[in-house]
Amino acid sequence: DMLCIPTPYRQLDLYRDAQRQGFTQHVRVYYDFEALQSYPIPPITDADRTGQVAIGGIKLFMDGSISNRTAWMRDPYPGTAGDRGIRMCPPQRMIEALAFARSNGLQISVHAMGDRAIQEVVDVWGDEAPWMGEIPSVRIEHASVLDPDLMRRIADARMTFGVATNVDFFYCEVDSYSANLSPAQFARTYAVRDMQATIERLALSSDSPATTWADPDNVFLSIQAAVTRRAYNGADIVAAQEITVPEAVLLFTGRARTVADTLDIGMIAPGFQASFITLADDIFEIDPGTIIDLRVTGTWIRGERVYAA
Repeated sequence: DMLCIPTPYRQLDLYRDAQRQGFTQHVRVYYDFEALQSYPIPPITDADRTGQVAIGGIKLFMDGSISNRTAWMRDPYPGTAGDRGIRMCPPQRMIEALAFARSNGLQISVHAMGDRAIQEVVDVWGDEAPWMGEIPSVRIEHASVLDPDLMRRIADARMTFGVATNVDFFYCEVDSYSANLSPAQFARTYAVRDMQATIERLALSSDSPATTWADPDNVFLSIQAAVTRRAYNGADIVAAQEITVPEAVLLFTGRARTVADTLDIGMIAPGFQASFITLADDIFEIDPGTIIDLRVTGTWIRGERVYAA
């Protein structure tokens, strides 16, 4: 839960109340760092950071979105007098957030869509020492527009960065992306093929509510978009960045587990949670253009079947 504001209750308490009543999902709560300035929470303990439901980190926003031209870009948006979007988080707040996260043993999750916003994340935090052990201390959300040099900076930084990116946005909002980005910017949008070859801790992500569509929480939509690089209307969304179905599945499971405090899920292996789904069809054999229509036939959480179609 990536945007928790602790009033009139703490989301951690809400989820744990639900857990006592039978809620089974693995949850990590991320508190909005700006909100914590007005609504502070009690000191964070080891018990708050561990268990089925726990505090995972804090959330910051570097910029807005591409669809309303508020993502912070290096180059101006086409047809504007130098408009490069907006910056939402000044360096001093970033430094304060790092100190808070480090002292409390929490991950920083930062919304950064434009290449200038992503560059700022690396400029300010890239040379800092990580503190989260096996998982990235800083996770960049969306990472919508970036070039190979910026990917390499993320990979080579002293800080351990993770990236969760969203081809589903491209699928749903291709009309506004096409109108708002130059051809050069468009070609560097959601460059998953290049990212997976360069950035070790990478995940595909679903996100809801994030667009006017109801579908971006559908994992199968995201997998299909990453594999076919076709939008809802059939438009090309940078076919050169397509990946295979196995690669896309791994970026939602085995590789995705490395971007947050989820190291014991995402694989079927000794020591893992044995949480998985079964499907009505073989995702590796069907036409990739029909993946969005896949149906779940069963869900197991920690080895117990909790859903049957």
